[in-house]
Amino acid sequence: FSPNKKWISFIVSPTASWAMDSEMLCVISVDGIEFTVIDELAFGFPPKWAYNHDFLGYIAGGGRIVFGFKNKNLKVTEPPAYYTFDLTPKNYAELDFTWVDDTSLIVSRVTESEWSNDAKMRLKPSLYFLTLTGEIQMKITTPPKDQGDFNPIFLPSINKLTWLRKSDIVSGKGDLWIADSDGRNARVWIHDV
Repeated sequence: FSPNKKWISFIVSPTASWAMDSEMLCVISVDGIEFTVIDELAFGFPPKWAYNHDFLGYIAGGGRIVFGFKNKNLKVTEPPAYYTFDLTPKNYAELDFTWVDDTSLIVSRVTESEWSNDAKMRLKPSLYFLTLTGEIQMKITTPPKDQGDFNPIFLPSINKLTWLRKSDIVSGKGDLWIADSDGRNARVWIHDV
């Protein structure tokens, strides 16, 4: 549900194999009168509503991640106007995001690249703080060369950012980090998650 409880967002998935390549992000009004297909959604990246304003954030783009780190753009749409902000700069791809407040987000971002079966050759993401207008896009983490920063989650109750620092997107284990929303005071919170 949207923050004002007037909209429901959901994902339309075709057959299992096709869904790995293409899903559609949709919204419907709670009275069932308005239905809109918003965009093609990157598989495995759930849409997220802002906290208090009806902004729906999502990572648009089709194709499996094994087709490359490309065509994965962070977008924000506001129903019922459906004006869309495209927040990803050219030649970059987003791997996940979290809302900080209704006007700013944090993304896990890489430079666009092809997929490699060699995990050491895959690009490792860093976290970026950005505003909804796109005027500010600031890198806030710099992981070691052999690791990346994945799965950012902002915790408003303690005004902290958490993320998983691990060796690869398909790697299961990593360290859970915690920091201020601007990346300062970063430290390992839990080892070997």
